[in-house]
Amino acid sequence: MREAVVKMVLMDAPDSCDKTLKLLRQLRDAAEARDPERCQFLLKSLFMDLEFYLALAVVIEPAQSFLETFEHYYPEGKFARQILTQMVNTGTAPSRLPPEAQRDFKYPGGANFMRALSDLAHALQPGPLPPRIGYLVEAAVNAIMAELVEHYYGRRMEAWQILRANPEAPEARAIAYAFWTDDEVALLDIDHWLSLADSAETQLRRQLR
Repeated sequence: MREAVVKMVLMDAPDSCDKTLKLLRQLRDAAEARDPERCQFLLKSLFMDLEFYLALAVVIEPAQSFLETFEHYYPEGKFARQILTQMVNTGTAPSRLPPEAQRDFKYPGGANFMRALSDLAHALQPGPLPPRIGYLVEAAVNAIMAELVEHYYGRRMEAWQILRANPEAPEARAIAYAFWTDDEVALLDIDHWLSLADSAETQLRRQLR
């Protein structure tokens, strides 16, 4: 159904239609297969076909969805909401995050969210388009990972502390493997990537109105 809608919107540009439908289909397939490298490659390809600020809107959404969780554990971190609001309202971002953003965010998902915020800020700096799109994709990856890490390790703080203390230790590697292969994490990961595909499709239709 979704592909039929896109096809009708793109009917005046059949080559573009075929390419976009293929990318969307491949992204959804890669999401279902949990192939992160392919997901990132395909998302970047879709973003290159979108106006930059429409691609930005796709990535802002998962970043905003984690904001309340971040503020719950870091109520003093009001700068995150301020920066995201600036991005949404003005399409700009500070060239550097404030000093508060440089702290060690110990709670699961906090550091991933901060990396997503940093990637978004980099994407909004002047420069060639491909690297900026690359930062958007990295921001999407980090925003999704923040959700997965918080969901899993938020209930397994002892395992989280072991992982943080020495990520290369055999025990930590086993913990990381258990995280990535957990059924709930897998379903959540797939769902977030499918949501990104849906959002990209929505913005594409908006671009072609």
